[in-house]
Amino acid sequence: MIQFPRFMSAFVPPRPEPLPAPAGNAPTLQPAPQPRPFGPVSAFDSTPVPASNLHTERLGDGSANCLEKAVGLARPGDSIVLMRDASDGVGHALVRRPDGSVVDPNHPTVRYETLGQWQAMHPRYSQPVPVPASKMQQVLSTPPGPQREALIQKLGLSGVADRQVADGERWATPKTEGNLNVRSGPDTTYADIGDQWPGDAMQVLEQEGSWLKVKLKDGSEGWVYEPLTKATEAPPPPPPPYESPIPRWMANGTCPPDIEMHVWNALPKESRAESIQTAREKVVAENWPMPEFDVNGPPPASVDSLVWDHLPPEGKESLFRQEWQAAVREQTALIFNGVPEGGAVAEHPFLGVDSSLGNGQVGEWLDNALQVGSAAQYIDLEKALGPGWRQIHYNLCGPLAVGASLGMSPKEALTAFAATSAGILNGGGTTTATPLETVYEARGWTTGYTSGAASMPAPEDMARMLEDGKALIALVNIDTKGADGMLSLFDDSTKAVAHWVNVRAVEDNGKGGWTVRVYNPFENREEIYSWEDFEASWGKNGGLVPSTEVEGEFVFRFNAGHGLLVATPPPPDAATSP
Repeated sequence: MIQFPRFMSAFVPPRPEPLPAPAGNAPTLQPAPQPRPFGPVSAFDSTPVPASNLHTERLGDGSANCLEKAVGLARPGDSIVLMRDASDGVGHALVRRPDGSVVDPNHPTVRYETLGQWQAMHPRYSQPVPVPASKMQQVLSTPPGPQREALIQKLGLSGVADRQVADGERWATPKTEGNLNVRSGPDTTYADIGDQWPGDAMQVLEQEGSWLKVKLKDGSEGWVYEPLTKATEAPPPPPPPYESPIPRWMANGTCPPDIEMHVWNALPKESRAESIQTAREKVVAENWPMPEFDVNGPPPASVDSLVWDHLPPEGKESLFRQEWQAAVREQTALIFNGVPEGGAVAEHPFLGVDSSLGNGQVGEWLDNALQVGSAAQYIDLEKALGPGWRQIHYNLCGPLAVGASLGMSPKEALTAFAATSAGILNGGGTTTATPLETVYEARGWTTGYTSGAASMPAPEDMARMLEDGKALIALVNIDTKGADGMLSLFDDSTKAVAHWVNVRAVEDNGKGGWTVRVYNPFENREEIYSWEDFEASWGKNGGLVPSTEVEGEFVFRFNAGHGLLVATPPPPDAATSP
């Protein structure tokens, strides 16, 4: 489940602390107490894991440090990279895959693209020494002693065998509800410099008596009273810095690295432009792989259904490929040449290559429409779902956006929503996030909904979510009159309406600009916006909604801006509902 930061309550009763020494004459100065390791009275499990090296490390001895963890994570062909810590000489062990990516045993689910990327986030580590994981496994599988020493010599590892590694980080968090004071020194007489709350992870640097010196999330340091804390796991690291898949030469349309400059300059201008365009389309096509062709599927958006029905299978497949290639060319132009202000409607929707989604009022959208020419999401539910359902419904954007993210036709999407929220569907009103989450959860997905500027993810974060297979449903503002249902700034809208859309892609152009492709159920189409235009419509959405009744009258409020439903699919082997 994706969680975004939320603000804590403004007031929580403080935790008790030991009382300060009574006032009076200044006490005689005593030597400062020596730091002590975590002992039996500590809330922590054990002393820090001691440093070890290839001579001394024992597998399975109950003190698994980073070296043992790295060996356990390694696969055939991997290397164990031994790093030196500039602060104390005791380093760290990493796993490097054959493709150059790196895994840190402290956070094994996080993948770093390169060792340099990991080092940029951990600048105190340097001097990497790679050792084949197979050799490391051989050495550590042999008990310390003469036999291991002989093996170290035989494998040529004498030069790295003395390198010390350890994984002795300790983390603490407040033990119970309430704030924990952070002080400038190890006593209540020192100034209170901040607070920590349950769930806040603090890295323990040292201990003096009952006080822990800790490093906080923002990098500052202070002291907390140890009996009011408990051990916790290290927090996950922040995501690696975003690296654009678009190389600079491609973004700027300059000489590719595999062509010498004098050769490039000698090419005709048209040839250079064609070369750049081909490279750009290749990158876009990798992000939008062509779906499998289904001879019984609906026609692409550019092909009339009557013509399609009379084509032989090979003719249908040829047009299918042409439509996909046209969609790639269109997306390439929008990413690299820029999206028009106010957004653009996709003439070649990727969804529409192999479905009726994104193609406007066609197929089921026409069969179940209130009337020809009405907004595509204005559907007669009695036509779509059968007798007993209301005929007129204008507020179906939520179920249809969720359905599109799951690859459903409109009838399939409405049927799925009816199975869990029939009352809402037959009531004709608007849909909040909760019933939309239920549709995903019935299929084994996990969900989370956030709103407000503080929880708004950056474009690169949304791109990562989509790359991980998550579905994103955003609550935006559309203008149903002045902009034909396009996403629009609330203050510029002729008729502002709060509206659910499915965010299909968030892509960058290699120069800091981002495009956002959404599926908009209002007219059943894909639309592309600059990040700035998308964010403007996302920040404040239309339609004042009743909040609470005060003295017989409703008090109205706006929907919270930046509403985002994030749905995470179940593991591939998990059993899900149909």
